[in-house]
Amino acid sequence: MSATAVIDVSDVIERQRRNGVVLRVMILSTVMMCLDGYDLHAMAFAAPSLIRSWGIDKATLGVVFSAGVFGILVGGLVFGYLGDRIGRRLAMVTATLTFGGFSLLTVWAGDLNTLIALRFLAGIGIGGLAPLCFSLNLEYVPGRYRGTVVSIIMLGYVAGGSAGGLIAAWLVPQFGWPIVFWIGGVLPLIAAVVSFYALPESIKYLVVHGKQPDEVARIVNDIEPGLGATPASRFVVYEETSPAGSGLLARVTALFDGKLAAITPLLWLAYIASSMTMFFLNSWTPILAEASGYTPAQAAFGLSMFSLGGAVGALLAGVVLDRYGVLAIAAVPMIACPLVASLGFAGFSDASFLIAMMCVGFFVVGGHQGLNSAVGQFYPSANRSTAVGWALSVAKIGSIGGPLIAGLLIARHLPASSLFLLAALPPLVMASCVLTLGLSQRRRTVAAAEPDKVDQAAPA
Repeated sequence: MSATAVIDVSDVIERQRRNGVVLRVMILSTVMMCLDGYDLHAMAFAAPSLIRSWGIDKATLGVVFSAGVFGILVGGLVFGYLGDRIGRRLAMVTATLTFGGFSLLTVWAGDLNTLIALRFLAGIGIGGLAPLCFSLNLEYVPGRYRGTVVSIIMLGYVAGGSAGGLIAAWLVPQFGWPIVFWIGGVLPLIAAVVSFYALPESIKYLVVHGKQPDEVARIVNDIEPGLGATPASRFVVYEETSPAGSGLLARVTALFDGKLAAITPLLWLAYIASSMTMFFLNSWTPILAEASGYTPAQAAFGLSMFSLGGAVGALLAGVVLDRYGVLAIAAVPMIACPLVASLGFAGFSDASFLIAMMCVGFFVVGGHQGLNSAVGQFYPSANRSTAVGWALSVAKIGSIGGPLIAGLLIARHLPASSLFLLAALPPLVMASCVLTLGLSQRRRTVAAAEPDKVDQAAPA
């Protein structure tokens, strides 16, 4: 190939076959998201032991939970910006170092104020990693596999939460609550070092910013052996039209252009409603389960089964979405509603409690992850990363509100049955939003197909 040949990186990515570069990106991203999911739930796993150890009121931990989630909100915005300025790879490594380092420092937290500060700082790293992982992988995989890859990455995320419950059940009785944060601190620090050396930078980021042509040539040749790209080749990215202007304000404004003026608010409202229920269950289930008579080990296993059911639901949600469209996802939160309410009213045996938690996780977490896959269907590739990043950050309104409101209600001695009944209401809001979005998507699909039918029926 001529040294001056023009190479469209987008075409290379779209026609690629299986290769080690993309596989490495996906595996490392999944591992990092697994650790991210573990650290997100770490406080919930440590909470029962911490309450007994410190002798504090359980409602007080609502502030700790919300501080962590507020950090996640800040992290999504801060690291989204850093990802565009310093690159996805370095931003991902920095985010992982952040939540790993502050989680490790939590081992030595001696009072509530320190715990709140450390969970907020760790949350910044936790919240920053997910949008970066999405962006990096979306910029390496062909369009036909993007939904599948997002599902796999999120499978790692929920698997991390599931593993944390097992760790809490087996190790906390022997070593106390600090063991949760030892693991949640050391493993991310190791992963950050490995990723610094093994994770490639986004090839599209490098091309758009005109950086490291030798690295671009190496990556392109690894993706498509025999292409013969050299550092002197001209690399371009021909994609859909970018939003007018390249600044943050222009990109955010583009989320409300045309039909997106209705779509974006509905997606954001669905995210907020879904997050309220999911984070309420993630944060308070172990404590409420113990208050209902279950042992600490059973309570921890219950949250793990919730995460395990969510992992399966998340994977199937991507398949359902690809096959039947967004409309099919509306049924998921509708089923979740009575299941969540039943946790406070039904008298479960030990085994049926675990089964119930798995079913709740399947529909609650599965529906939430279905939203992550659905976002990409409504936005052009030129603005997709911005859309995902802002949707995930806006969702933190519900993530903060759910645990905090629950903590306030627990402080007023509201019974568990009423708490779970209230937690069952947001899925109905989510279902209404997704139903509207799905019907809109179906109408656009039908309208796009009708001109083709007219053309076929027209005489020659």
